[in-house]
Amino acid sequence: MKKIKYILYSILSVLFLNSCNILDLKPLDKLSDEDVWNDPSLMQLYVNSCYIALPHGFDQYMQGSYTDELWSRSNDYASQELLAGALDPDNVNSLPTHLNYWGTAYSNIRKINTFFDKSQGSPLSEEQRNGMLGELKFLRAYIYAHLLWCYGGVPIITKVYELNEDYSIPRNSYEECVNFIVTELEEAKSMLPDRQPANQTGRASGDACQALMARVLLYWASPLHNPDNDMARWERAAKAIEKLIDTRYSLQDDYESIFLKDNDEIIFARQFTQSNSTVFSMVQGRSGDGGHGTMDPLQNLVNSYEMKATGKLPCIEQSDGTYRPDPTSGYDPQNPYKGRDPRFYASILYDGSVWQGRETETFKGGRDNKDYTGGGSTWLASETSYYLRKFLDESIPPTGSSQNPTSPWIFFRYAEILLNYAEAKFELGDEDTARKYLNMVRRRSSVQMPDVTDSGEALRKRIRNERRVELALEYHRFFDVRRWKIAEETEKKPLISMEIIKENDQTKKYTEVIKFQRNFYPKNYYLPIPRTEVEKSLGAIEQNPGY
Repeated sequence: MKKIKYILYSILSVLFLNSCNILDLKPLDKLSDEDVWNDPSLMQLYVNSCYIALPHGFDQYMQGSYTDELWSRSNDYASQELLAGALDPDNVNSLPTHLNYWGTAYSNIRKINTFFDKSQGSPLSEEQRNGMLGELKFLRAYIYAHLLWCYGGVPIITKVYELNEDYSIPRNSYEECVNFIVTELEEAKSMLPDRQPANQTGRASGDACQALMARVLLYWASPLHNPDNDMARWERAAKAIEKLIDTRYSLQDDYESIFLKDNDEIIFARQFTQSNSTVFSMVQGRSGDGGHGTMDPLQNLVNSYEMKATGKLPCIEQSDGTYRPDPTSGYDPQNPYKGRDPRFYASILYDGSVWQGRETETFKGGRDNKDYTGGGSTWLASETSYYLRKFLDESIPPTGSSQNPTSPWIFFRYAEILLNYAEAKFELGDEDTARKYLNMVRRRSSVQMPDVTDSGEALRKRIRNERRVELALEYHRFFDVRRWKIAEETEKKPLISMEIIKENDQTKKYTEVIKFQRNFYPKNYYLPIPRTEVEKSLGAIEQNPGY
């Protein structure tokens, strides 16, 4: 299956310079503008290179590590403190790219705008050019959507500015950005196939455009951006979502396998190959296997997985953010991992779980614990007593394998579409439809959780928790709690780990421990724009309130 390949920045850098030397000699070690814009193959490579604008999660800074999903040594306490209220326009650059996205975004927007300009009059056929323009319109729309979710309204730029031009461009409103993105996506859809053929997997499609449009409109209808609860916005979101329901996609039977290879649940994903792979198995592998265990699931996330038999959460959250067992749920505090939602077992490695031929040992002194005395990289052991399982291929160990991970990073999949629809229909007052699509996700054959029968506010909470579990670690939680305008509640709660002591009689004692106490302020609903960007605009770009 053909995968998109990305060419090196060093080759592409010349595409954005119009300089020449005094003798007007053609360089022998670079590609010139004339070379690129007169060669359809090089133009296609140029388009391919623009896909790097989409941040994926197979790095050491998964977005979940800035929520109550993951603890990451890559950001550790310092970066947690940034998002706990200490963040300002001067230190925002210390955040990873998917959150400090401004510079990356506008650099890639300029690349895309350059193609729109330079490809006019090129030797491309109309069909070739339309296909490339469709892909780039989708990519530009995605970049603007990600900017919108991070910062609110941003400057809409559709041309290439030269050095002597006026760069003082003010921000557009949130609504103007939404309308621009939707228009871009409608145009892109008309240029692209609904679903790319197998040999073009990884390229933008009409359905990818529709999925992005649906998410953008859902976010716009949400409380943070829709304080008056305008029902027309929810209706518009619902209609956009409906266009993907009962079409070319289906829920996969096996939840775990969704994230390991291409399948009919995926609407759009970044694809990888052995020559264009990731090091995710090493980055996230257990320390006892030589892995780095960089991103550790938190007890907060573990406690969101319901009990299989009753459909109830195992614990009741207290006002201080800690938990106490719910005796009616069927949860056993001395056997905490028994009888849980099957998605828990497919997503998280816990003490006693079997992986790659052996039991995971995160109890104090165990092989995957920082107090292990048998050697190995104990400083890389989990700090929460959990390791990630989701996205990992069990056949590829952290080290010593000639195979590299090639799992796709999924941007849009059918389960999200169904949950988006459940949410939109609930907010429109159609609870029957909301429960139908919520339970459709829960009835996946490998999951089979009890149907939800709640109504009113209880149903809203069930819909939100279902997103948290089904879409865990997939770049949703950070923006979900903000768009729902509940971050002032959820993000003030402590991050919790599990301490496990193995007694002499081989029984284990489980104790939840507060790892980090967070804070959150109203200004934190949006990230600050880097101060350097505000200064470069000569004050035309207004900083977000509170920074």
